[in-house]
Amino acid sequence: MSEEIEENVLVCHSDKQDEIIFSDEETTVAVTGTQFGKSQAGAMWMKRQTHTYTEANDNFLMVAPSYKIMQQSMLPYFLDAMRGFGEYSKSDAVFKVHSGGTVFFRTSTDPDSIVGIPNVRAAWGDEAGKFTLYFWENFRARIASKGARTLLTTSPYTLNWLWKDVVKPKLQGKLPEVKLIRAASWENPYHTLHDPVKKLREQQRMDPRRFAMVYGGEFGKMQGLVYDCWDDDENIVKPFELPMGTRYIAGVDWGFNDPACIKVRAITPLGIQYGISEFFKSGQTIADMVRIAKQKRLTWPIEKFVCDPSQPGAIEEFNRNGLVAEKATNDIRLGIDAHYELIKSRRYKEFKGTCPHSQDERETYHYPEPEDFGPDDKQKEQLPVDANNHSMDVDRYLTLATRHMHREKPIRPSKSTSPFDPILRGKSEKQTENFS
Repeated sequence: MSEEIEENVLVCHSDKQDEIIFSDEETTVAVTGTQFGKSQAGAMWMKRQTHTYTEANDNFLMVAPSYKIMQQSMLPYFLDAMRGFGEYSKSDAVFKVHSGGTVFFRTSTDPDSIVGIPNVRAAWGDEAGKFTLYFWENFRARIASKGARTLLTTSPYTLNWLWKDVVKPKLQGKLPEVKLIRAASWENPYHTLHDPVKKLREQQRMDPRRFAMVYGGEFGKMQGLVYDCWDDDENIVKPFELPMGTRYIAGVDWGFNDPACIKVRAITPLGIQYGISEFFKSGQTIADMVRIAKQKRLTWPIEKFVCDPSQPGAIEEFNRNGLVAEKATNDIRLGIDAHYELIKSRRYKEFKGTCPHSQDERETYHYPEPEDFGPDDKQKEQLPVDANNHSMDVDRYLTLATRHMHREKPIRPSKSTSPFDPILRGKSEKQTENFS
């Protein structure tokens, strides 16, 4: 294909770009190296959708991870492709299509920014590999009611939900409703690396794993991960009956605009710790958090709630409602080091399927890139990037609060009144730890 819309504005010259543009599958996922041309193709794909669904109440959704990414690639390509076919309102972040329908532009910076948009016929997420699992769940809820066609275009950034829940299963022969398109940067004949000599020079300059991700479109672990010692095969186990004498404690991270998080951890008599339950949602009042905490306590005999110390009034409200709550130790460096050692020694594991947001955040919880350091930063002890770290904060709180719990005498409810007797009378740890 060789199609030009306005000279030097939008050029498509690749068969794989054609696959993106003309895909009518329920879900299309295009994973490519940088500057392959996926955003240009995505703009043309969305143009086709606006010409397919032309009722006045038809809506379309275009989402980027940030305003900057939206302004630099997604939006200008789309506006160039749609020149003469509608009008864009910057103040409302919408495009009114002359033939009918409205295109909404949103970012995943606010996970709830797309909530409330009805009748979505088609949705495009650009650089979707940067979306959090929480935002992806909201995204899917928007497209579910009308079975909207969905396009995800991205470079691979890390082994997060996109890899684990979409790309990897597709490569294993699952998810027949998904069309997967993969391309390297050099497959674009107008990319610099299309020249074999320049490609070889860049390969020799870069770390092979990094080269494969940036230009080859291959998934791998993000650089600078805080918990780079995490191993799904070693640290995730199938749920099993916990041993007699296991103790339970919960961690709390407050949030309203950002997601709030409550996570339950089990500590066995031998000191093996398990993440066994997770609540993760934005828009939660203190009353909501009290209600969720009480529900958790009905399921597990939680001794106490270790809470983000930034809201002492919320902690007091927990105590007023009969929930034993205390301030967490919020030393970031100390907490990370302690939790890192717990993971590395395989004494911390998570029950499969019970802590999905923790697993997703862990794959993007990272230190700043060296080039992002200021002149004074290099003299300081580096801390992780303060973003998408709600469950990671809870992990720190819990690890510092539970370091010696397995050595203490557990507090056990009496058999006559406790609803937890079946749990507390479980098998011995020697019998159950073998399952992990």
